[in-house]
Amino acid sequence: MTAVMKKYDKIYQNEPDYFGHTSKHYTTTISGFDFENGLVLDVGAGQGRDALYLAARGHRVIAVDSSAIGLEQLRERVEENNYPIEIVHKDALSYTPPKDLDAIVLDQFFHELPNNARLKFLQKMMQHLRPDGYMLIADEKSVLPMLRSELKRAKYDLIRDKNGVLFALKPL
Repeated sequence: MTAVMKKYDKIYQNEPDYFGHTSKHYTTTISGFDFENGLVLDVGAGQGRDALYLAARGHRVIAVDSSAIGLEQLRERVEENNYPIEIVHKDALSYTPPKDLDAIVLDQFFHELPNNARLKFLQKMMQHLRPDGYMLIADEKSVLPMLRSELKRAKYDLIRDKNGVLFALKPL
């Protein structure tokens, strides 16, 4: 069990709704998705606030996280609401998502990775996003310059780049 996993298991065990509701920056950005019923990957889903928000709006979601406690809390909410969320208990770095995802959400994920793993992980995720698909990254501002540079290098269109949010569209 990694230190990060232990940290979040302990947090989630003590606070079943630790991160609260989905942020306004996030909900505003998600409203920019121009597809319905898409397949969205939520990396580092935790207790599922973003996955639940997306599923409530008709998207199919794959929620990946290494915290068993957070995912069990998510599973209870999924069952209560009959949401289309596939829950995957796995370390995100070793998870291989399906190809041609409509969107990938990485909300407060990258700052938990070692510096030398961030770019490699973003590049891996970019390979699984369909052309004209969305990459949504919300994180600490200190980790965004490297990620922004990689998105630009790959010719992604940055739709939003402020307040710790990078919202980008993959080129065709």
